[in-house]
Amino acid sequence: MRSLAAALGLLVIGVAGAVRTLPGKEGVPRQPVAWCYVQGGPLEVVRRAGRKTILLSSGAGALVPVMRTETKNGRVRVMLRITELATLAATDGWAESSQAQILPLDRFPSDEEILRQLNLEPPSGFGAPGAVVARWLVKQGDSGAALVCFVASSGLPESRLAAFLPAGGKYVRGPELEIPFSDMNPGILSGEVRDLVGDGVECLVTREPFRKGPEILGVNMVIRRLGRGDFSTLWAAPLESRNLGSFPPQVQTLQPLERNASAPGTVTKAEVEFEPRGKIYTLVWKATVEFFAAGQDKPSESVKVTKVCAWNGSEFEPVQ
Repeated sequence: MRSLAAALGLLVIGVAGAVRTLPGKEGVPRQPVAWCYVQGGPLEVVRRAGRKTILLSSGAGALVPVMRTETKNGRVRVMLRITELATLAATDGWAESSQAQILPLDRFPSDEEILRQLNLEPPSGFGAPGAVVARWLVKQGDSGAALVCFVASSGLPESRLAAFLPAGGKYVRGPELEIPFSDMNPGILSGEVRDLVGDGVECLVTREPFRKGPEILGVNMVIRRLGRGDFSTLWAAPLESRNLGSFPPQVQTLQPLERNASAPGTVTKAEVEFEPRGKIYTLVWKATVEFFAAGQDKPSESVKVTKVCAWNGSEFEPVQ
């Protein structure tokens, strides 16, 4: 069993001379020199701030800018620019080249080209927030790999999940979704790519915040893949849910137990394990649901819930 890593994925392909090696003391360039693609995460990216070491955990599937390479004591490593989607802040960190493969910079469209194709124009001028473009390569069986981009900026009214499909050596605009901000969060907190159905068409697995009122909020896991001209949602379930906007007259435990998740007067915390069954994975949703009464700071009781969600040929069985 493998649990979802709540972090932004990378995907790596090999460092065979695709970028030039720079001296260790040279400044970090403003523009990337190549792309890094992580096939089987998590990939560990390290940043040192004085005596403090910051570890960034990376799942599979993302395409990340390479800012430079460095040779030290006979070892080659690459500097990657990782964007934390929850804050839209970028951080540079180092990864070992043995874990990374590099793709040429001109293999994929630039951020500016992505924004142009999507007709998005973030506010310009001094101090104006720029747009962040997070990327994943999502295999589409014999059709190659789609470039899936999440575009967000605090200066834009909504964030966008968009697919760009390979055509004639380029990537052209395909299906897209508008994803609203939630409490200043840009709609997707992290993502990774998994082949869950075993047919070579990969899925994008994301963590997405939601809010339905002052006391109704949380984070969902959402599994999507590209269908015929659109994104199809195969499964969605809460990883965190707080529903304390209203309370039942008395605490009651519903049956089956998964019905208690996100019910009024509850706080739910869950994780998802991906359990292989041959070539197809089964989703195992494991949660703790706490029950609260009006005016109480601590739960009066709690229940453990496990729901096995199998693939039915078109989607995974829902939790509820």
